[in-house]
Amino acid sequence: MEENRRKALEKRAANKNNASASACSAVSRSSSVESHLPENVNFYSSGQPKPFSDSSRPDKPSIASGSSNESGSLAGVPKRGTVPSQVESKSETSPSGSAQAVKPVFGKTVNGTFRLISTERFTVDAGFSSQMVEVFKTVDSKVYDATTRNWTFSVCDHDKLVSALAPLRPAVCLSPLPMFVRKVLKSLARQIPAACVDLFGLDPRLLEALMPFQHDGVCFGVSRGGRVMFADDMGLGKTIQALGVALHYRSEWPLLVVTPSSVRYAWVSAIERWVSSVDRSEIAVVGSSKDYFKGAAVVIMSYDVLTRRAKEVHDHGFKVIILDESHMIKNFKAARYKAAAPLMKRARRVILLTGTPALSRPSELYTQITGIDSTIFPSFQEFGVRYCNGKQLPWGWDFSGSSNMQELQILLEAKFMIRRLKSQVLDQLPAKQRMTVILDPTSVEASTMAMEEAAKRLGLRTLKGADRQSALLQFFSHTAHAKLKAVSEYIKEMLESEKKFLVFAHHKVMMDKLCEVCENAKVRYIRIEGKTSGELRQNLTTKFQTDDDVKVAVLSITAANTGLTLTAAQLVIFAELFWNPGALTQAEDRAHRIGQQDCVVVQYLVARGTADDYIWPLIQEKLCVLSKAGLSKDNFSETVSKYQKNSQKESILQYLRDIQDDEDTLDQSPVKKQRT
Repeated sequence: MEENRRKALEKRAANKNNASASACSAVSRSSSVESHLPENVNFYSSGQPKPFSDSSRPDKPSIASGSSNESGSLAGVPKRGTVPSQVESKSETSPSGSAQAVKPVFGKTVNGTFRLISTERFTVDAGFSSQMVEVFKTVDSKVYDATTRNWTFSVCDHDKLVSALAPLRPAVCLSPLPMFVRKVLKSLARQIPAACVDLFGLDPRLLEALMPFQHDGVCFGVSRGGRVMFADDMGLGKTIQALGVALHYRSEWPLLVVTPSSVRYAWVSAIERWVSSVDRSEIAVVGSSKDYFKGAAVVIMSYDVLTRRAKEVHDHGFKVIILDESHMIKNFKAARYKAAAPLMKRARRVILLTGTPALSRPSELYTQITGIDSTIFPSFQEFGVRYCNGKQLPWGWDFSGSSNMQELQILLEAKFMIRRLKSQVLDQLPAKQRMTVILDPTSVEASTMAMEEAAKRLGLRTLKGADRQSALLQFFSHTAHAKLKAVSEYIKEMLESEKKFLVFAHHKVMMDKLCEVCENAKVRYIRIEGKTSGELRQNLTTKFQTDDDVKVAVLSITAANTGLTLTAAQLVIFAELFWNPGALTQAEDRAHRIGQQDCVVVQYLVARGTADDYIWPLIQEKLCVLSKAGLSKDNFSETVSKYQKNSQKESILQYLRDIQDDEDTLDQSPVKKQRT
């Protein structure tokens, strides 16, 4: 009986040993898939890769050990059906130099992967193995961090380390850096350093306006041959940098700028401001399928127009292209991407701008990456496995996650992406940056009968006193209605950035619309207006400051311009203007105050053909006077927009001046009646 029990235990141990060897062999094979997926995988058509056959399974002698043995199996890797004790080791030898058999290692297998931490070094993410550590110690470039317990090595020693670790399989199974990562690292030696780029000959007006870090950005874009992604934080001047790179290739124009519809005219203003060599008549803003753009030096259109006129635009043969808010082509199935992809492939210079590089969702970056450089990653499958935490599930592959993010950012920044945070260049930035955003005229309802009658009434010189004030306030109220659609479209685009911001308005109808936009987008927000109690104001303020999920604060210009600290936001948007510049600057300072560690960007949404045409110049004029008198540190001169002067406008400006002279009138019933 005792003899039978002993035989049963021996048999169980033998079965366990065989199972352990088979499992480790399977792990070894699957780890190679991560960096060597077959070329015949078609993620887009099948949703999952085809299984390997014995004839199609890729060999990887250069990665595993540098050579294969006579039988065709990789050095140090057991054949199917063998047990670990049959694997010979080249790392452990007797004094005479003859190979010694590795002692069988049973139990938990140590798995791991190599991961890039800079363009010069990589680390090994793996569990503990004394044999593995002994191998690490033999590498000259080794560095051990006792705090993180991580080993790092020079990229130059990558192949040496892989070869040294190979005999430890199947006890230690580590995946090396994928081949495409090593190809990128090798290609860096052929790149022109950004410091060697000379911008001599660039438009003097633009060159003078560049801040030092923006100058570096333009040099970087030129050093990458004009195929570049600007992923700087909002407010760091991606527009001027993109124009700088595009101007370097002025001889290859016409230039195509594809942008969200709401900021098409902001690009027109930027070109007029910084590019002296381009006249306004040479800029074509395409808003429909009927607009003609042949012969223009610069063509500006929205993504939707590009989608509708894709063939015509493609046939035009643009060689220099700027895609603003390029994350709008993140979905490879969307019509926007299908229209933009052939253009990016054909163009010689492709400049992408995005303040949201989506490093937390790397799958959304793939279309933008391939638009600039289609050779950096062999396929979406390999990209997804390495950087999207790709998992094969029963119903297909899941690439919704993220993995090896530091490595991905290193590769992108080494090849074509430049990303600076405000905190990195804060010493070069003014504490507060103001921007004028000209709203899309096609979305501004400035030609309604109510607007025309209000403007006509203001033109009557017979209006006096209260009648004149009433007419002006009525025009102001109609402007709020006229801007609703355009403002809504702009705010929708801002919500996509997922960053906190304040948005100020004066009329109830505008505040209601802003709240509606947030609700439709399922974005949490707070609202503070005149009827909000003091206790509730404080509770809402605390919620905005401490809750990361509360993204937007909808605020009244007159009721929420003092007594609030909302420094969790670095962006302030004014959906409407107000003729008292003091109220505007106080509102700006809800974010720009003690406790703010960042530069604050202030955007004023201006609609031409409305009361904004008269209020905006008045604000600039008054602050200029106060600044000269030393009574105000604020200056709106950097946000100047060009408006055509006429006698009627001068008359209306005088109305506004008269109203401002008597501030008490703003608190009386006519204003309250118009805030609807």
